[in-house]
Amino acid sequence: MNHFKKRLSKTALIAVLAITVAVTALMSDAYGQDKSLTAGGGFDPSVFKQRRQHLLDSLKEGTAILYSRGEETDMGYRSDGDFWYLTGLDEPGAILMLSSTAEWKEILFLPPRDIEAEKWTGWRPDITDSLAEAWGFDKIARTGYYFDYYLTNNIRESPILHLISALASPNDPIPPDMELYDKITDRVPGVSIKNSSRYLENMRVIKSPDEVEAVRLAIDITHHGLSELFAAMKPGVTEFYLDGVLEASFKRQGARFAAFDNIIAAGTNAAVLHYQRLSDTLRDGELLLIDVGAECQHYVADISRTIPINGTFTAEQAHLYDLVYEAQQAAIAAVKPGVSFNDLDDAAKAVIRKAGYTNYVQHSVSHQLGVEVHDRNNNQPLEAGMIITIEPGIYLYEKGIGIRIEDDLLVTKTGCEILSSSIPGSRSEIEAWLASMRMED
Repeated sequence: MNHFKKRLSKTALIAVLAITVAVTALMSDAYGQDKSLTAGGGFDPSVFKQRRQHLLDSLKEGTAILYSRGEETDMGYRSDGDFWYLTGLDEPGAILMLSSTAEWKEILFLPPRDIEAEKWTGWRPDITDSLAEAWGFDKIARTGYYFDYYLTNNIRESPILHLISALASPNDPIPPDMELYDKITDRVPGVSIKNSSRYLENMRVIKSPDEVEAVRLAIDITHHGLSELFAAMKPGVTEFYLDGVLEASFKRQGARFAAFDNIIAAGTNAAVLHYQRLSDTLRDGELLLIDVGAECQHYVADISRTIPINGTFTAEQAHLYDLVYEAQQAAIAAVKPGVSFNDLDDAAKAVIRKAGYTNYVQHSVSHQLGVEVHDRNNNQPLEAGMIITIEPGIYLYEKGIGIRIEDDLLVTKTGCEILSSSIPGSRSEIEAWLASMRMED
């Protein structure tokens, strides 16, 4: 080896050094040096910065911890609604720390990198000042030692821990933030836990114009997907096949995720509220109930339609469909600021009760919609800027009939705007829609 070094010329040494520098640069680039994942999903990072600041202003003192509690799908990781709403990031294992009294008010913690694993699963960004600036955080650090260090310092400054995530019911698993808080109170005297979940909940209730536009886009994607599904629908095809048609349509339009697992239920299956098997075959003379929604920029649609598989309602199906549609229109007419969700329920159920079908109602008529299909809800009266669904239904399992009609609405100062109004809803519109598709074929 020493002999080789003595014989290596100066020119050769320069060449070796040049190659080393080039390879190092390539490796640095390949492994994510100064590369950042896009934050915001179509929203500017300043939007999330403003949301975090608004929450900090509400908390005033103490520290809030929020874990990314999403799910891994075949299209990648999708963060839960709370974490995404405050960060704009779909990062597994990430943790947000907020403290208005600390030196670093907003710290994002990311799990340590595993270069070998990333060769199989994809590169993750290095932590750099440019990454923190691009994503809008005061600081980005790794979980582990740094998380414990900054949290301990924050507690020294103000011994209050804020719970800002949604409250868990007694039989739910203990959320990671509460599990952490319990450990801290066991070890540090004088630390208190404060329920501050209402602050983030209230922030998510009222949608900005950009949020409304994202829901509109999700509805448009859903509308187009339904058109493709109905065009492929006929007796003899399977629910599973139609599920594939819809999924392909969503993805072609750029929707990486669906709002929830598609409900495509033929015949008696339509009377099963969350039917998921997709194993049945469509039959002439039966109804098909579809409850689906695309996601766009992390905001979702939630649309239900019930259609005759052969294109025309029977007399009994038509009677029941018109009843559900009338109930929906009654609930929509009741939407305005100050009205409660119970009031909307009462408006729809009054129509169904008068017709004698009260015993065939199985669910409430409305819920909030946003970054989650059942967005965080504090059961407050309606306010302008909320997005809600209206979805009455009746279910006659013994007759093989389930009918649900669902639209998405924006509450306005004087009433509401039906965001999904372009999707046919009345019986005559549904039959005309199906007939037009058959003419195109």
